[in-house]
Amino acid sequence: MFSLSVVRVALRTYNMRHRFRNAIKEREILMNFTEHTKIRKEKFGTVVFDTLTEKIFITDQIGGEILQLIEQGKDLPEILSMLCDNYDGNERMIEKDVLDFTDELKSNNIINV
Repeated sequence: MFSLSVVRVALRTYNMRHRFRNAIKEREILMNFTEHTKIRKEKFGTVVFDTLTEKIFITDQIGGEILQLIEQGKDLPEILSMLCDNYDGNERMIEKDVLDFTDELKSNNIINV
């Protein structure tokens, strides 16, 4: 039998994913790395190397976590839900930060949708 707290967590997660899907339905939600992108996790964060332009980008721990989730094939609503579960903070602010980060990745041809 499930405890009431397990049901509440599952319901909260479902509601958050559903809300995020509705909030970002106009955006492409499934992201993939471009074929010329290489990623390496370091002590200080994550290094992203674009072999086509030979540009290097460095992210902090949370940026690295987002990159790892993209690599695992998570879509945008799943990423937002997981980050909201793992970090304290205003959900709208987390959503804005993640969308800004993924927009930056797209504009630098690190990911495609």
